[in-house]
Amino acid sequence: MPAPDQDRPGRFQIRNRADLENAIRAVGRVRPNTEEARVKVRRFILKRARELNLTSLIPSNWAADGSLKS
Repeated sequence: MPAPDQDRPGRFQIRNRADLENAIRAVGRVRPNTEEARVKVRRFILKRARELNLTSLIPSNWAADGSLKS
């Protein structure tokens, strides 16, 4: 995920299965510590999971829009 307004690579670089698994586990440590930030990161993770054909790794409580299912 690119860093906002910067030329450097951001966090959550997801190149393979291991990176995807690590990113899924790291969502709770997203800064700023807001649900809005976590939704944005989950959407990025969902996108990369689809691109890598690894959607089976996505937790069942994640909605397609990045929010959490109730």
